[in-house]
Amino acid sequence: MGLTSQVQPADAAYVLEADRGHHLDPLFFWAFDSGAGAPPGAEEITEHFRRRAPFYAQLNRLFHDVPGHLDHAYWVADDRPVEQRIVHDERSGLDWGELHDALGQLAATSFDARATAWRLDVFHGVRDVPGASTPATVVVLRGNHSLITGPIANHLWEGFFGDDTEPVHFPGLGPAVPHVNRVLAVARGIARAPRATVRYVRAMRAALRDAERARTSGASGSVSRPNLSPTRLNRDPGPQRTLLVLRLGRPGPLPKGFTVTALALTTISVALQRYLIETEGQCPPDLTAFVTLAVGTAPETLGINRIGWTDVALHPGDESIHGRAASVQAALGQRRETATAETLRRLTDASAIPSFLLPVELAANQRRLQARTAPRMHTVLTSIRVADTTPWALAGRPLLFGTVSPPLTSEATLTHGLLGHGDDLTLTVLTSPEVMPDARRYAALLGTAFEEVREALRREN
Repeated sequence: MGLTSQVQPADAAYVLEADRGHHLDPLFFWAFDSGAGAPPGAEEITEHFRRRAPFYAQLNRLFHDVPGHLDHAYWVADDRPVEQRIVHDERSGLDWGELHDALGQLAATSFDARATAWRLDVFHGVRDVPGASTPATVVVLRGNHSLITGPIANHLWEGFFGDDTEPVHFPGLGPAVPHVNRVLAVARGIARAPRATVRYVRAMRAALRDAERARTSGASGSVSRPNLSPTRLNRDPGPQRTLLVLRLGRPGPLPKGFTVTALALTTISVALQRYLIETEGQCPPDLTAFVTLAVGTAPETLGINRIGWTDVALHPGDESIHGRAASVQAALGQRRETATAETLRRLTDASAIPSFLLPVELAANQRRLQARTAPRMHTVLTSIRVADTTPWALAGRPLLFGTVSPPLTSEATLTHGLLGHGDDLTLTVLTSPEVMPDARRYAALLGTAFEEVREALRREN
């Protein structure tokens, strides 16, 4: 079975969660340096995206419900001109700190994929951008998580700023239809419901049997769902957002077998431990991060959000930075294979869910989360690498750096997005004033910790 125009349940869940007030939209960010030349004007930038429209045309779509959730929603083509998706911010000449304030405001605003699935915001003449020789041009992409997601990062860069000559294919995204006949869609959904329900019940029974078998056999490979010590990070984030971008630079040579993801997790471990000690007087010994995993082995038919996660202990009790980093790397290696297998099973089971049960299951899952008496995580890291073989550019101006900011959830109220472009690393911090009222202090601690971890690993290399 190939890709269809119907939205896969794993993707549709993000739209339905947004309906319930849970804003889960990611944000991508790119900074361009004009050097000794003139910066591009609004019309030149709009023309750039108009010229590149054929390359990212697959993104031009809207979410279209079937009444009563009697069938899965459809992707419907959105043929509006590209200029209706671009907003040139009137606040030209913002400095780097003021831009962060603007980014926080953007991150707090959700998208209804039924009306606008994604949008580009352009900031002109941004001053003091790290590494820029002159005021920079910043482009921000926001979109509903059902369509805009981390695993397609490289494809987004290709579509918007590449030099390709063929339309970009976004893995997991099927074709969009011109329109939907709701009467026929309802009829098809009703006809499919009995067989779909039987398949889903069988899938759930098999999943329960496998879980019970793993529990009774004492299987140690299963990804844990721990009950952790609560901190100030485990509270309702509220409606506001704080978004900070840290250009970390080059990590330098790392020990054999050591990954950039482990470098970032160790940096977060050191900085977050210090932050919690400063603000709460203590750091829990079970400090834990969730790490998202792009499951590239999952079939595209499971949707665009083929994403899993695993929990990784951050070992704040280990005073040796190198020892802490080694423990983090070991945990990543041990859990990745099992977490990938679990995610593939979860996505496969979810793809079988009848449309009318999807909102019911999402509501039940939210109740289960709310009923938990202890958190499962303290923070989240999403780590992405983008190819460095393309001269990414905006209207001929070269890319300085780019990054991604994963959203907050009711559980994940401090998220980090690490993006590697060539040897250059950029890290985002997303939180809220309710959770972290002095986020800039935490960002400063991250910068210091990165230097310390990098040097500790260099000494051992």
